[in-house]
Amino acid sequence: MSRTAGTAGGLVAAMVAGLLMCIAGPAPARAQEDQKPKFGPDAVPITRDADYLRSAPAPDYWALSPFYVPQTTSASCSLASVTMMLNALRGLPAQASERLVTGRHLLDRLDDDHWRAATAEDGEGISFAELERYVRRSLAAYGIDAEVEVWRPRDASPATLAELRRILAENERSADDIILLAFDQGTLTGDIGLGHIAPLGAYDPATRRALVMDPDRLWYVPYWTGDARLLDAMLKPDRADPEGSGLIRVRARRVSG
Repeated sequence: MSRTAGTAGGLVAAMVAGLLMCIAGPAPARAQEDQKPKFGPDAVPITRDADYLRSAPAPDYWALSPFYVPQTTSASCSLASVTMMLNALRGLPAQASERLVTGRHLLDRLDDDHWRAATAEDGEGISFAELERYVRRSLAAYGIDAEVEVWRPRDASPATLAELRRILAENERSADDIILLAFDQGTLTGDIGLGHIAPLGAYDPATRRALVMDPDRLWYVPYWTGDARLLDAMLKPDRADPEGSGLIRVRARRVSG
């Protein structure tokens, strides 16, 4: 899943080729774009609203935030997101000899040429179906016994939105499960529409807002967005996922190493 590179040329190429998940950076092509707000009306940066994180346990946020890393190329949001997920589920290793998971180490352990090429600079990124496959393989590679639940919305009906709210609220109860969101980034941030992947940092059921731990750190910090708008972003099609994307919820049962 990919998002456009940080140059006008990369932007044009991505728009012509169609979108996969995550290529990084909006790179405004016109001078007037420089005056746009950093976030559109559907995203509130954590720097402006941290009240929920101060008042609620927010277990997923505190599990993820110590391991919050940026995507290191224009197309590696999937790699950064899976890396954060693995570290959050494993926790801080007990022994000095144990290393944290890094994107490079993960790629080396899986030794998968396709994911390596897809997440390289100017790579095409990966699809939602490929994300599920790499989540499962990564969990196995690090000995994490977990249940993987894939949820793909088919419409924006009240019933579908209610189901999304149920999943997000249930996930917020503990740090034993982590959600990876696959969505159209521009729908949330107000920039160009590009497929993207990011962990869910928290969900506030009172305000019905989700915290997106966006790995696109060249341009963004974590931001809140309404759950209905998040559903819209998941439903937006691109070339890799013409029927839209969704989320992957990983529930750990045990960690063996």
